[in-house]
Amino acid sequence: MKKNTPQSHPVLRDVERMIHLETELTRFNNERSLQLAESRLTVTPIGGTTLLSDELSPQSSYYNRVIGFGPSDLDRLPEILGIYEAAGIDPCFDMSPDRQTGEVAEALAAKGFVPRLQLAFLKNERIGKDMGRDLSEGFPSQTKIEISLISNEEEAISFIRLIERSRGEDSPALDEAIVQRKSRYFYREDFRNFVAFIGGEPVGMGSMFIRGDTGYLANDFTFPGYRRRGVQTAMIRHRLQAAAALGLKRVYTDVEFASASHANMLKSGFELVYMNAFWMKSALPQ
Repeated sequence: MKKNTPQSHPVLRDVERMIHLETELTRFNNERSLQLAESRLTVTPIGGTTLLSDELSPQSSYYNRVIGFGPSDLDRLPEILGIYEAAGIDPCFDMSPDRQTGEVAEALAAKGFVPRLQLAFLKNERIGKDMGRDLSEGFPSQTKIEISLISNEEEAISFIRLIERSRGEDSPALDEAIVQRKSRYFYREDFRNFVAFIGGEPVGMGSMFIRGDTGYLANDFTFPGYRRRGVQTAMIRHRLQAAAALGLKRVYTDVEFASASHANMLKSGFELVYMNAFWMKSALPQ
């Protein structure tokens, strides 16, 4: 039987694109983080595997991930774990299905790792097609959703205030110096942020990260009082229109399987590419 390679199977090409895009997005998110005064993300290649680690966020499963690990690097597992152990970090293994063989699963389980989370990765290559409709089409007639792009420092700071509000009243206030310094990340050409309004009131947010001819939808949030009114779907369609205007060829995203976001993405032309499993240390009592 012929073995599939990234060159021989379109899904595997998407997996490789997503691994690269996820690595770039994680690096960027670490730089722009409003909780970190400075970026300390380290990217270490070992064989076909990429190690992400941040000594300033040792408990973060997002910033301390092993991406691309699979059978070809199985013999280097002790070396990989040794790097994290030296920094006092328990990493998360971000596993695509093509690399999660029985042998790999047994090796990770033997080291105390278990699959604790799954995400669905989706793709839309119908950018610009059927996206010219009124953004409120299919929603209640009284719902008029307007969407604005963050385009300067003043708007970026207001956007950051919305992020702060979305985190809830119990979250600590953001450091003002960090807000001022990090605001420049929120109106870059390769990281576009949008706010949805109903009646002049901000009701939702969303981002689009761009690398080359590929986009990635992220950070979707609708404020609780405005959910089930089509805000996220309008935001998805608007960003797809923006992607079409920029000449992008494809847009990816990730969602929790069978969530409301998953349904909204499918309604907007996305299709499932694959499911990722995130292997982390089991929290068994000592």
